[in-house]
Amino acid sequence: MRVLNSFPLPTAQLKPSPVRHIVRLPLLLSLLVGGAIAVRVEQAPEYQVKAEFLERFTRFIDWPSDPPRRFVIGVIGRNPFNGFIERIASERRIKGRPVEVRYVSDLAQLESCQLVFIASSERAHLPLILARTAAKPILTIADSDGFASAGVMINFYNAGDTVRFEVNENAVERSGLRVSSKLLKLARLVGGDER
Repeated sequence: MRVLNSFPLPTAQLKPSPVRHIVRLPLLLSLLVGGAIAVRVEQAPEYQVKAEFLERFTRFIDWPSDPPRRFVIGVIGRNPFNGFIERIASERRIKGRPVEVRYVSDLAQLESCQLVFIASSERAHLPLILARTAAKPILTIADSDGFASAGVMINFYNAGDTVRFEVNENAVERSGLRVSSKLLKLARLVGGDER
């Protein structure tokens, strides 16, 4: 199990399984206190960890204007979260607001979301999705090879036994979202100037 620097996001140790990947999910004391100490480690499905990442990313991102009454997470394509994202939405608030999960079936619905997860099933539709979200304060997240280079802002990837993420700096800059340097230091950067 690896905890990335002092950023308290769960990392995943993948073990192939016929049903799902199993990951180790650290439960952390707090966000950025003393290097984020792990209190307990438990087994968790890969997409539970990724659902946690989605919520945690929002803590390090500022939208240019306050979101509406609800913070809306859109999921477009085949939903891989198996109820985990819905559980987070029912138990937590994002930016001080209740969370709503919407399953996007019409691209016009994207504009009412603050965060959109783009499933791998949408590879063929990615250019259309990004045309609707580009240069808007809509955080786009995916977990498919090449999606960050194509313009998705944050993309998960596996590095050995660890789930990591990459950030497309150009896409973030065009969106008007402000991303904390703490998050960027832990990401593999694509687009923009390489560090």
